[in-house]
Amino acid sequence: MQRRLLFLSAFLFLVVFPPCPASGSEVVRAPGPEAGFETIEPVTVYFHYGSYFSRLQLTSSEARVWYSFHPADNSVESRPLFVFFNGGPGSATSCGLMSMYTSRYTLDNGIDSGGGDAFLPNPHSWTRLGNLLYIDARQAGFSYNVTENLSDELTRFQEFNAQNFNPFFDAADFIRVLLRFLGRHPELQKNPVIIVGESYGGTRATAMFHMLLNYDSYGNGQEMYQDAGLRDEIQQHFDTVFPESAGTVVPPEVITRQFKGQVLIQPSLAWGYMEQIEDSLLRQPDSLVYRLGQEIGIPYDPAVHGAPLTYVESVAGRDLYIYTKPAGWLNQFFRNAGRLLRFVDQLNRITETNSLAVSELYASARQRAYRVITADYPDSLMDGWPVPSPGVERLFIKPAIEEAPEVSAEPGDMTSVFGALQPWDRYFISSNGNANSAFHVFNIALVNGYEVSFSMPRYGRMFLQNVVHVPTFITHAALDLVVYSEALAPALALYDDILESVTQERQAIHGEARPGSIILEYRPDAFPGISGIGKRTIRFPLYSSSCHAVSLTQPEDLLADVTAWLAEIGIVLD
Repeated sequence: MQRRLLFLSAFLFLVVFPPCPASGSEVVRAPGPEAGFETIEPVTVYFHYGSYFSRLQLTSSEARVWYSFHPADNSVESRPLFVFFNGGPGSATSCGLMSMYTSRYTLDNGIDSGGGDAFLPNPHSWTRLGNLLYIDARQAGFSYNVTENLSDELTRFQEFNAQNFNPFFDAADFIRVLLRFLGRHPELQKNPVIIVGESYGGTRATAMFHMLLNYDSYGNGQEMYQDAGLRDEIQQHFDTVFPESAGTVVPPEVITRQFKGQVLIQPSLAWGYMEQIEDSLLRQPDSLVYRLGQEIGIPYDPAVHGAPLTYVESVAGRDLYIYTKPAGWLNQFFRNAGRLLRFVDQLNRITETNSLAVSELYASARQRAYRVITADYPDSLMDGWPVPSPGVERLFIKPAIEEAPEVSAEPGDMTSVFGALQPWDRYFISSNGNANSAFHVFNIALVNGYEVSFSMPRYGRMFLQNVVHVPTFITHAALDLVVYSEALAPALALYDDILESVTQERQAIHGEARPGSIILEYRPDAFPGISGIGKRTIRFPLYSSSCHAVSLTQPEDLLADVTAWLAEIGIVLD
């Protein structure tokens, strides 16, 4: 009976969403919704500091990276392509931005109940603005890696290291998926592109833009990270999009004719500086932490309670992503979305596709797949494993991965449809702590002295160099303490060898409904080879009732602000 129901579902889906003609067909149609995996082959890259003998060469595993494409409501061939991703690193986009008021369908959000039991039509869909492409980072969401000898736990342990996880390689993954998607869709290949990153996605967007704008330097030895294959792939794309410059190194002012801008939702930028400044600001006697202490009747005392964020979470019991709510408030939305995504009918609904046609989802295609190090995650550390540092412990206990409640016993869950997986595999992971720790704990590039921690000043410099060329929109969520927006402008001001001044303007400049801007005054010699920069203005609107996930708490306002900003940067929606 279940097979007959699945067959009927697939038949009805094909009636509603008929397949596009074969590639050789004479009929050219706008692309329809699409979801599946982009396979990224093993890639060899290296880090260096100018000497062959300092070179650290690494080769990645093969990755199957999940994406979901949603065409614009109209004018598909001319509208911008918005590339969405969440952060972590190691957090899924599918249960994040895709599920929270950006695509055509959204989690049924009883805003104080953690979400409902279905994905429903979204009244604030960004398909009004353009085409949407959502990407899950490797080992997050639906994306998974493949390799050999997976029954050996040590093999799985070694997979979570710099060869698969560092900010540059992570950004390269996303560029590869984007360019290959565009290459398969020539009707979209020259469309404007807007990168939309949330949280750690701000670091990923920074690395992506820096690699795109300076792509030759990432293949000719000039940059610390070297990926000649990526450089060649970017060149091939630019040869198609800018034929007048074919075969030559395309300069940033030409590249930004296509890569038009970035929308950063509560992003990690100049992250090490932002954390320091946030801690200092929250220790001030009139800060929100002291006001929170008065509210709950337990005054904040640094000598007793330690760091302000520790007090907010452990003493006040509040959510750091939205300090007016109980701890865990935001994560319940991600978990609920992850639970729904493991039901085939709900996955089909939000992706607007037929997941039964995606061969890489089936257990039979995943014999070499892995998602985690330890298959069962016991309550305590595994016997026989040493613990050289507290960070290591996160690799081997249950909190190392965050998943939705088990639903495998229910009809329509992926296990019942696609088959049972190996113990170290998973159909969906909302937040992969093994991947996250690979950026920080067991990272051979970091051990060898390379600047691959996104808290290092390098990434703020890259961001400021990007902003010279790239129009930028950043959200200012008033209730978020994970990315404390009030610390951003002071953090950027610490780059005083690049900037003469940083001004946070809180009043409307062009009559905006939600005012807010950051004005950067660059030094004349800020970057070699770039002269006459002067000022750049970052749109920085205030969302007074928003959490870390602004699209969840003020979706209509965010959509309206981005629409107005697109017009300001010259993208006219016909």
